[in-house]
Amino acid sequence: MKINNKEWNDGAAHLLTFAIKKIWKDAELILSFSNEETFYCDFKFSNPVSQNDFKVIEKQMKKIVGGAYKLIHNGNNEIYNWELVDHINGQCDTNNSIANTNLLKNYKLLSLAGAYLNNDSSLEQVTRIHGVARANTQELNDFLNILKERKERDHRNIGKELGIFTFSPLSGKGFPIWLPNGFIVREEIKKFVTSKERKYNFTEVITPSLGSIDLYKTSGHWDHYKDDNYPIIELDKEQLMLRPMTCPHHCIIYKKSNHSYKDLPIRLSEHAKLYRYESSGSLSGLERVRAMVLTDAHIFARVDQIRDEFKHAYKLINECLEAFNIEIDYISLSLRDPEDKEKFYDDDEMWNKGEVLLEDLLKELKVNYKKMTGEAAFYGPKLDIQIKTALGREITVSTLQLDFLLPNKFELEYTNKDNVKERPVMIHRGLIGTYERFVATLLEQTKGALPLWLSPLQVQIIPVSRAESHLEYCQKIKAALKEDNIRADIDVREERLSYKMRQAQTKKIPIQLIIGDQEVESQTINYRLYQKTDSHVLNIQEFIQKMKKSINQKCPF
Repeated sequence: MKINNKEWNDGAAHLLTFAIKKIWKDAELILSFSNEETFYCDFKFSNPVSQNDFKVIEKQMKKIVGGAYKLIHNGNNEIYNWELVDHINGQCDTNNSIANTNLLKNYKLLSLAGAYLNNDSSLEQVTRIHGVARANTQELNDFLNILKERKERDHRNIGKELGIFTFSPLSGKGFPIWLPNGFIVREEIKKFVTSKERKYNFTEVITPSLGSIDLYKTSGHWDHYKDDNYPIIELDKEQLMLRPMTCPHHCIIYKKSNHSYKDLPIRLSEHAKLYRYESSGSLSGLERVRAMVLTDAHIFARVDQIRDEFKHAYKLINECLEAFNIEIDYISLSLRDPEDKEKFYDDDEMWNKGEVLLEDLLKELKVNYKKMTGEAAFYGPKLDIQIKTALGREITVSTLQLDFLLPNKFELEYTNKDNVKERPVMIHRGLIGTYERFVATLLEQTKGALPLWLSPLQVQIIPVSRAESHLEYCQKIKAALKEDNIRADIDVREERLSYKMRQAQTKKIPIQLIIGDQEVESQTINYRLYQKTDSHVLNIQEFIQKMKKSINQKCPF
């Protein structure tokens, strides 16, 4: 029987545990975990252990492998309860095909870091050692290359290198700080997204970052999500909470006026600041945070308008994702679990109606989708556009959700053509998800090499020397570019030209201008594109016109 990757990782975790116990007699194994990709073990050490100890640990592991010890299971399914013996004295373990340590020759320890028990920062910290094991050297090297690629794509590393965002315990865990370069990226995304929303006739609103408890009790969010929210703020006998979503606020806006069937659909959009208390162990760069800005919208429509409005919103989402070249993993049709009456609102007729309608719409749009039972919102089924992160996690970028419940909860109405009151239907639309998660996705899928129109610094001007004529001409070029809102800077450091050019490449700046005597004399520019070695010469105005075309049309230079 072929041994699968999880079993190799199981065995290597077991091997690591015994190597640790041989070296540090008082080391205590707290937890051992493995999956198809890697394994890790959490230990308590009486003295500090660092990654510098890996050579010693791996040497001990190799010694155990060479000893050809048998792995015997003691009756418990957990890896850390196995025993190493010098000979077989019973039945070999049936839960794992690796019965002898001499099979475990292809492994590598990857990292060592602190971790909290159960990912809970209120509990004590342990030492977590990560590793990987495979059947042979080729498979191990192949996977190590995958890990290297993931590291290069990890938005946390890229964000740090490019000065996009940072975090500080002083400002609170999970609360991102957008640095100047990150602000530019966000603003450019916002300008693009907002222009698209206006084109699709969405009306922008702004609502408060707090809401009363009564607001969320009315909507039903309090009952379903109260454990994921920040504590109540109580002042002057008023109970408020940091809002986790905007749909109740948008219901207030709708209810503020009387509506005729002729007024519908009403499309309200808001780039809204939201707050959700994610566990400290689940926080991960911009991918999972506690404060976020969602590209949110709610469409209030008649029943006969649902199909057109859903298609209208889906087309908008597609246009936006295609503009950024977002690579989609799959589309999920998220349905309720009919047996779960606590998580999902208990109204079979409402659910059956919504789920059939949404599935019919996806078929009409010829969208390939996966059915995901139990993943719906508490108020209705939804379409989720899923992507894979550099670390292999699944996250939602865009979403469309049908909602027959909230209009009932808030008693929303419009007058039909027979002058009778009816309930509208609500469609929740997350255009590109949150800015935080979307920027993380962009950084990972582009490896930080953002397109010209989105790049924080679009042009790096590099004088060949610090000669006055070179610097003056560089200033002239920068002023001309700035006049046309092109983001440019001059590298005036006293460094070699080759070094400054490499630095521009490292920072993934789309265009470098090399300015020397020849360019000053001819009043031209010599430009080179990111990751290209060939140079091109244009006069300043030709270059600016080419830049403007590329930026305005969001196309390659």
